[in-house]
Formats: sequence, structure tokens, C-alpha cells
Amino acid sequence: MEKRKFDLRFAREMPKKYAGKFVAVINEKVIAAGKSRIEVFRKAEKVASPVEKIGVFYFPTKKEMLTAL
Repeated sequence: MEKRKFDLRFAREMPKKYAGKFVAVINEKVIAAGKSRIEVFRKAEKVASPVEKIGVFYFPTKKEMLTAL
């Protein structure tokens, strides 16, 4: 059930809050956000343990989404 709540929050809230940014997620928590994928990943590496997997996602702005269509 917790996983589902995170998935819904991720789908609804994150694009608005992090539009135009890369976001690093570890264990369903946003660890870092910024304009560069490398910068965000490096920040997350400092926080993560060696066994944790880091997910880096990009949330496009509305303008970028319209361009893609």
C-alpha cells in the first residue's frame, strides 16, 4: 500500500514541483534535485549506501511536453 501511495504522489505532485529538473530517488524519497543529471547523481551518491540503487528522473516543463507532441 505504501508503494502505491508513493507512485500516486510521484505521478501527481513531482512533475509540478520539479518541472524542468532532474530528481534522484532512493527508497521512495527524493534525495537531490537540480538542472544537471550528473550533479544530481553525485549528490545522491554522497547520501546513498553502496547497496542502495539511485534512480534519476527528469520532469519536463509543460512547454517541453507540448514540443514533444
